[in-house]
This record gives sequence, structure tokens and C-alpha cells, in this order.
Amino acid sequence: MVDTMNEDELLARTAAEIAGKCQGDTHDSCWKALTDTGFSALRDVGDGGDPMATVTQTALVVTELSKVVCGAPLIGSLLAAEALRLADAEVDEPATVVLGSGLGSLGGSVGWDTASLTHAVTLDNAELALVKLGDPVEAGDFTRGVAERGDLVRGLGAGLRESQLRHWQDFARLLVTADLLGAAEGLFTQAVEYAKQRVQFGRAIGSFQAVQHILARAFTELEAIRSTLAHAAHAIDTGEDPHTAAAVAKAYASEAAVSVVEASIQVFGGVAITWEFPAHLHLRRVVADAALFGTADDLYGLLHDELEGAGR
Repeated sequence: MVDTMNEDELLARTAAEIAGKCQGDTHDSCWKALTDTGFSALRDVGDGGDPMATVTQTALVVTELSKVVCGAPLIGSLLAAEALRLADAEVDEPATVVLGSGLGSLGGSVGWDTASLTHAVTLDNAELALVKLGDPVEAGDFTRGVAERGDLVRGLGAGLRESQLRHWQDFARLLVTADLLGAAEGLFTQAVEYAKQRVQFGRAIGSFQAVQHILARAFTELEAIRSTLAHAAHAIDTGEDPHTAAAVAKAYASEAAVSVVEASIQVFGGVAITWEFPAHLHLRRVVADAALFGTADDLYGLLHDELEGAGR
């Protein structure tokens, strides 16, 4: 039988297989698999100066990994690679990024998505620099590494123009939207299976209308996240101005993903609020992601101000 899967489907399937290697408390095996397959280099410069993969393809991989709330530093390394590509700079060490106040901008004091990495790219006085990562920092998301910014290694002799910073932030919002989608979808899928199997009053709880309504609403929210994400990724890939699309996608996902996870927890009932069950990891991930690169209120306010400024 001929395999008719296209390249995007193969990417997603491979990413799902790697996600299956995630151990929860350690991410060495899945991170090695990501580097071995080249997924950690998806936004590195390829032939002709373009990235190795499209933004749409990159979002597919991020979504699959986040379904198991994988803590391998994929997003951080992709954000570092995007900044380096835009600035036409290079580093020899695997690196993540340093984020600023509120974890919304490149440059600051917090190394984000660090896992086993030891270096990060940051922006100092409009110039990119490579720094060491310092001691780990406690964070609400147990699965994603955060660390103090360490000593400067070297300046990279290149900076980012305002338009490039804007592109980088749009890209960052898009990847976090993909992470929100995956984390919410991963727990939702488990909740659907649980509703089919859990028997109460002699019937599977999924046969109860109240449970069906909870899951139906969560499903529509997931599909809306997926749609806004796809639109924003397409806007970047085709050279359209993605700013509004990326902000809308991130703003909507910041609220909807939390809603989906909370609905899934409601379907699971009491088991979902135990430490041993993974639901709290999904909830921690989406709550933390919701605050990255602008909360929903921040982004809706930003868009409102920009529309007013444009006279619309």
C-alpha cells in the first residue's frame, strides 16, 4: 500500500513519536531525538537564506510536543534561532533566549525554556549577545526550565531592527499559541477517552448530556484556536503582515486553552486534582503560557490602540 501522507503529516507523526519518549521529569531523551531529527533547527537558515521549515510546519511540531507538556527546550531554541537568522548572526552552542519584564520581550534577566541548555541569546542595547545561564528559578510551570541570566560570553556583532523585532515577537506569540493548543488538546483527548470508559449509574459518563455539553464546548474552543493559529502562520509564511493575526491568535488561545483544560479537569472529576495525575501539569502550562508575550487583555488593548491610531 502506498503511503500518501504529505510532508506536514509526516512531520506531525514524527513529532508525536518523539513526544512519546518524554519522561515527564527529565527531557534528555526527547531533546536528543529533537536534535537528531533536526527539529531543533527548523528555523535555521537553509538553502537560499530561507528557514529550513515554514512557520506552519514549525507550529505543527510544537503542538505535538506540547500535547504531553514536554519540557525539552524546543520553543526556546527556535526563538533563539529566529533571532539569529534575522540578525544574520551565529552561535556555536545550543541556546535558548533571555526574556525581559513580564516575559514579553527579548532581553532581560530570565533565561526561559532552559531544560539542559547552558547558554542563551539576549538583546543588550539593541545588539544580540550570548550569555551563560545561571541558577534555576522556581516557576509555576513545573515542566519548563527557567534560570537566571548568567555572565556575558560575547557580543554577536549584530542587532535587530524595529521591524525585525516586531517579526520576532509575532513569531514568538505564534509558537506560544501552538503550545497552548497542544497542551489543551492533549488533556482534552484524554478526557474524551475517560468519558467513554468511566461508568457511573450503570452508564458511561460520556452518555450524559451535561458531560457532552462540556466536551462539545471545549472542542469548539480547540478548533477556534487551531483556526486562528493556522491563519497567523499562513500570514507569516506568505509575507503578509502577521501582526494582527498573531496577536489575535495568542489573545484568544490564552483564554480558550485555559477554559479547555478546566473543562477537561471537570470531566475527570476528583482524580484530576491529585499530584499523581498529569492534569495539573497541563493547567500550569496553559496558565504560564497565557502570560507570555502579552496576556489576552494586553493584546486586545494593544490591538484596540493600534486600530484607533490608524483611524479605524
